[in-house]
Amino acid sequence: MRTKMSSRRLIIFSVLVVTVLATAQPGAVDSEVNGVFTGNDQPSKLAFVSAHKGSPVAGKETITLVFTEKDHSRGPQPELKALFGDYGSALVIGIESNGKIVTCDIAHEAHKPKPISSPASMKMSDFKNENRQLSGKIATNGKQEAFGQTWEVNLIFKTKAP
Repeated sequence: MRTKMSSRRLIIFSVLVVTVLATAQPGAVDSEVNGVFTGNDQPSKLAFVSAHKGSPVAGKETITLVFTEKDHSRGPQPELKALFGDYGSALVIGIESNGKIVTCDIAHEAHKPKPISSPASMKMSDFKNENRQLSGKIATNGKQEAFGQTWEVNLIFKTKAP
């Protein structure tokens, strides 16, 4: 009898732990980002990515991709707060539904001032927008420079569509 009670408690405890772990980081399973992001030759580890409905650009609807070092999933207006350093170094990129980059703001901790706006410096490749999932590769063509600041990006990402 005592063994049955211990087994039941263990099973109930296990189910609770799995449930808590599964809900602790809601975006973690659905999103990932890997690759290089440097500012003034200083590396930054972007670990979080999310997609949000963006503002129209030239009359076309956009999606805003937010890449950050720190988790921004629970905060309001992550795209705005990311630009001011609330989540460490960040990239905020506006894309059309076909993946074309139309806006790009670079907010690296090593940059003074920040953010730097440079949509022409980034290119998207291997973009997919299917099954409510966005994925692709965002990269510069080597190191870029503006206003005395340098950056380089070569990232692969996937995240839930907004």
